[in-house]
Amino acid sequence: MPPIDCEDQELLDGFLAETTELLEKLDDDLITLEKESDDTELMNRIFRSIHTIKGASSFLGFDLLVKVAHKTEDVLNRLRKGELVVTPEIMDVILEATDLVKILVSDIKAGDIQERETEGTINKLLPFLTDAAAAATKPPLQPAAAVESVATPPSVPPSSEPAVVAEAVADSASVPPPDAAPLPVPKPAADAPKKTAAPPKPVQGKGGGDDLSDNTTVRVDVKRLDDLMNQVGELVLERNRMIQINQDLQQNDVNHVDFNEDFGKLTKRMSFVTSELQMQVLKMRMLPVEKVFKKFPRIVRSMSRDLGKEVDLQIVGEETELDRSVVDEIGDPLIHLIRNAMDHGLETPDERLAAGKTRGGTLVLAAVHEGNQIIISIKDDGRGIDTERVGRKAIEKGLITEEQFTAMGQREIFDLLFLPGFSTKEKATDLSGRGVGMDVVKTNIKKLNGLIEIKSTKDIGSEFILRLPLTLAIIQSLLVEVEREIYSIPLSSVLETLRVDQRQFHVIGGQEVLKLRDIVLPLIRLQKVFNVQPRGETEDFCYVVVVGAAEKRMGLVVSRLVGQQEVAIKSLGNYLANIPGIAGSTILGDGRVALIIDPVAMSEACE
Repeated sequence: MPPIDCEDQELLDGFLAETTELLEKLDDDLITLEKESDDTELMNRIFRSIHTIKGASSFLGFDLLVKVAHKTEDVLNRLRKGELVVTPEIMDVILEATDLVKILVSDIKAGDIQERETEGTINKLLPFLTDAAAAATKPPLQPAAAVESVATPPSVPPSSEPAVVAEAVADSASVPPPDAAPLPVPKPAADAPKKTAAPPKPVQGKGGGDDLSDNTTVRVDVKRLDDLMNQVGELVLERNRMIQINQDLQQNDVNHVDFNEDFGKLTKRMSFVTSELQMQVLKMRMLPVEKVFKKFPRIVRSMSRDLGKEVDLQIVGEETELDRSVVDEIGDPLIHLIRNAMDHGLETPDERLAAGKTRGGTLVLAAVHEGNQIIISIKDDGRGIDTERVGRKAIEKGLITEEQFTAMGQREIFDLLFLPGFSTKEKATDLSGRGVGMDVVKTNIKKLNGLIEIKSTKDIGSEFILRLPLTLAIIQSLLVEVEREIYSIPLSSVLETLRVDQRQFHVIGGQEVLKLRDIVLPLIRLQKVFNVQPRGETEDFCYVVVVGAAEKRMGLVVSRLVGQQEVAIKSLGNYLANIPGIAGSTILGDGRVALIIDPVAMSEACE
């Protein structure tokens, strides 16, 4: 297949941007169509997507892509006209064809166009293009209204913006009338060099699903750019005012009282403008969590058929936005949790009926904002977690003793699920039973400075709740002092602060504790953890910062509370990256460096 000329690079970029966007939505649309086969608008949208990909790839000379897309389009056209009806068998083949399209597009994006084997997939599509296939189906649905247009290759010069080029391709390759002649499929030259055919494999992204998106770019709403530009303009005005005040000061042409007043106003104004500017930049980095959620309907469909289970996946809050750095990292944990719910949580239809439940199970994937966090939950109405069985398995595998299990509460038993090597499966399968997965979930969530919590009732169902920061770049924090050293504690982990007489501290089993209302609060002295040398006499009174992770509570003992402040997280680099209890660092207003404490990791390190 001939390479794209350099002068067509901008058009190629536009094609890739548009095709990637269409393919990202296609899986979700196809799964929805299988459940709502009478949705003619959805059917037309799917048909237009494949037709647009075919038309644009034909113009650019991607022959293999044209062949697969063309046959897929023909099957979709028969469905659209009512000559076929949607069945699981037809949908299996269409999904396989779209997987192959993703692989071919991925080859193009990587600049490594291969002569892949496509005949196997195409041959699976061909039976649905015969009259016999149409006769074997149920009475046809009402045909969808044809969208009148003619597929013509783009002939206008490409814009400097890839997104605009993509729109040009889409508009020029709209849906043809049902009787429009198919585009000819160019054949590669006989003497063209061919690479060894590679069997089609699913395109796996970071999240474990189909992912063709470019992680180095983000699409930004023009309004957000306008708002950003307005704030930059305000910042320039305040900068000019600051320069003027500085010149007056240098020339001693300023009254002391007037200077204090003007400088105070300037400081407040600069603080307001920079806060607004920061917010606008954060908004530009925000992406809807739909980017991750959209791959799960396909995964649930495939697993349901493999496990012989009937599952209704409900997605809530997919428009919820969070920082792209978080979006890129949560795919793997969510896939593990969904697999866990499908394999361990939800029962087979026969088991559910025997338990007095509906034949099909429900799996709810939800996202919602809560303060400066995003809460993502995976909830099922399955068999729930049998704490007795979990404990017995942990004892059997030597992870805990009988005495430890007897003293455990429900939360501690649930935490056993996250231990490496733990599984309640009697026999390992392709999906689970090897003791990996849940420990990976906890590790990845901790990397995001997030928390994971489990709620479960036996025979009723389970819910896994992830609490994640909206962004990994800037956090609200509580600054504390320990022997004149400043530390930052993420405010999202702080429950309350106390001024306490140290004579109220007690020691139980070598652990300092404080009786706080109706609980015994374990204490951690930051001075000892970080080996900070005393710089004066020990005071009778100190401060305790009560922090929490899920149901776990502990108190951090500090000398003084400095105050609340928004801080930018800075990496400590590879050499200092793995210090227990430290999440990073920040630079204070006076230029000093303050370490940012990770309360969860600190509590685990001190246990």
